[in-house]
Amino acid sequence: MMNCVYLNGQFIAEDQACISVLDQGFLYGDGIFESFRSINGMLYQFPLHYMRLAQSAQSLSYPVIFSQSDLEEKLLELQRLNQISNGYFRITITRGPGEIGFLRNMESPLTCLIVAREFKGLNEDLYRQGVSLSVAQTRRNAPEAINPKIKSISNLNSLLGKLEARAAGAIEVIMLNSRGHLCEGSASNLFWVRGGWVFTPDVSTGLLEGVTRSTIIHLCEEKLGLRLISGEFRLQDLHYSDEVFITSTSLEVLPVVRVDDFIIGKGVVGPVARELRRELQRDMGMGVLV
Repeated sequence: MMNCVYLNGQFIAEDQACISVLDQGFLYGDGIFESFRSINGMLYQFPLHYMRLAQSAQSLSYPVIFSQSDLEEKLLELQRLNQISNGYFRITITRGPGEIGFLRNMESPLTCLIVAREFKGLNEDLYRQGVSLSVAQTRRNAPEAINPKIKSISNLNSLLGKLEARAAGAIEVIMLNSRGHLCEGSASNLFWVRGGWVFTPDVSTGLLEGVTRSTIIHLCEEKLGLRLISGEFRLQDLHYSDEVFITSTSLEVLPVVRVDDFIIGKGVVGPVARELRRELQRDMGMGVLV
């Protein structure tokens, strides 16, 4: 069965959906996106994702085209049409069709595309065995240049990081910022554990403040009773850690046992990452998988 998408007011077969070749997202990367999941038909943490989408839109002076309830209604209808129970959604909004050139019209009707898929996570073996990361040569964009609060489709920086991960045979990279501080992955947030304390780079480093990141911080403090410290840290700080893990909507809590040639702790998945994933799955309303 062909999947449906939502495009500019219509639910339409994916292979019939068309966007203008003069769309400003295509020509200039002038667009924003948000991705999230549904669990057993329920949209997980949708109000937080809507808030971040609205924040990104406001930063680019986009008009508000959906209320939270209107957008939720469209998402649930798309889920129903595609017969999805555990879904992965991506909302993309661009400035819409316009002109080529610096003095182009900036007042076009926005383009809105919503894609929904059945969620397919990583193989469970990776959560039991842990993964390897590589440190990217590509640095994170400086927050003074591009506001990290804007979740932009103009995401070449992250793509370069992903290409480095592929070349290194790693599942993800660790990206430093322009000052050489630990920042985040190409599409994930970074945490590590040392002596019962949990550490993570601060938003001042230029990272995208992930919704899952915020949830993990809450779970560390409220469910596991662990003190969490955010700040500016160097790569060497990982060398003294007992555990490292990365988080995102799709990765959940993924344990890391190696960074380049350096073994983390004893080279096995640690208890904090395991327990945090259990707590996250409980929060998501899932049957606990680990």
